[in-house]
Amino acid sequence: MMTRTVEKNQTKYSLPKFEAPWEIIRFGIIAVILVATIILFYFTLFVFVDWFYPGLLGYHSRGATVFLAAVLTLLLYQPLKDGVRSMIDNLFFRDTARLNEGVALACRIMADINDRGHLGRYLAEDLPKRLEVDGVYLHQHAPSILLRHAVTLPLKMGTRALGYLTIGPKLSGRSFSSEERQALGDLQEQVSLVLSGIQLAEAREEAERVARLKNEFITNVSHQIRTPLNVVINSTGLVADGILGEIGQKEAQYLYRAVQGSEYLKKLLNDILDMTKLEIGQLSLQLETLDIHLILDDILPMVQDMVKDKPVELAFDISDDLPFIVADRLRLRQILLNLLSNAAKFTRQGSITLKIWPKRGWVFFSVIDTGIGIANENLSLIFEDFQQVSSKQPKETQIERRRHLGTGLGMPITKALVELHAGRIWVESELGVGSRFNFAIPIKVKS
Repeated sequence: MMTRTVEKNQTKYSLPKFEAPWEIIRFGIIAVILVATIILFYFTLFVFVDWFYPGLLGYHSRGATVFLAAVLTLLLYQPLKDGVRSMIDNLFFRDTARLNEGVALACRIMADINDRGHLGRYLAEDLPKRLEVDGVYLHQHAPSILLRHAVTLPLKMGTRALGYLTIGPKLSGRSFSSEERQALGDLQEQVSLVLSGIQLAEAREEAERVARLKNEFITNVSHQIRTPLNVVINSTGLVADGILGEIGQKEAQYLYRAVQGSEYLKKLLNDILDMTKLEIGQLSLQLETLDIHLILDDILPMVQDMVKDKPVELAFDISDDLPFIVADRLRLRQILLNLLSNAAKFTRQGSITLKIWPKRGWVFFSVIDTGIGIANENLSLIFEDFQQVSSKQPKETQIERRRHLGTGLGMPITKALVELHAGRIWVESELGVGSRFNFAIPIKVKS
């Protein structure tokens, strides 16, 4: 049993290497015919140059004629060599000629293959006929049974092993020559490229499938939890308010804590649902022409309630010439509430200002607070999922943020909603001084 293993970019020998008698015979025939062809071409070129030389330059030089004929012969050496080899192979060694042609054609065909089944069928059915071999086999592991006169090619992409490709034996019974194994190295490289691309595509599809299943699971579970959670909130609220009968102050306090915890859990579920829809591209906007003042009138009582127990002044700086905009009413309301509630949570005293003004086809919104602020190195984390506090912040800042522990999804959702409106959002902040959250959305005319 004899199996040859071919590695791409293997050492190329300057001298011919023979491993079977037929290779010596082939080399000898090619060498004899090539020498005869070169001599014939040299003398033909010599006569041609000797005839035209005097007419072109007006004088005759035998040395120059010999030199020009030799140079022209050397320039034609490679085409002559390739032509003689092709002629001899097609006349006496058809399997070698077909193999070289088949490898070149196979590499071109496989460049368009992007499916594992298609690749397997081509290697198993079409390629053996084209190469005139007994078979072409693709293995996940190195074959345990070695075929005589077969070639096994390890398939790799960088350091990543992709499998093995076994080719042969030839139908003619001859072994593969060094020249043929070198040609098979091109096939090895092409199969490796195709396999690598297929594996990457399969891995991407699997990752997308897992992500889709995860999102579907989260969505279903969130919907299933929200229904009984609303029952808990409503029932507990009725008892806490004394509608079902008087209760003590201590009991009411615990019940209100239960309501607050349930409301927080409900907000978490809503945020998770929004993030899931955003990730899979299923959150769409219900656009309509809006008067921003009406949205402000809607959210003003809620914002005032957020700061009613704090020495915080709530101010509004709204331009008098605000235009109507095209936006999703609920989502724009959600954006403003997220930013204002965030400012309210982290501002213990001072002021919170909502500023809105139009400029050059855009409407700009700013929420300015005198809260604890954000360290410069943490500004890039504000709009990332589940980010809220950094260990690099001062201890008192960490404590303040933990007092208002949230989902960490409010700002990422806000950013995504602004961008769905074709807008942009950014933040400016100084630790211990305050923050300014800004966003802008374009003024659109509803079609």
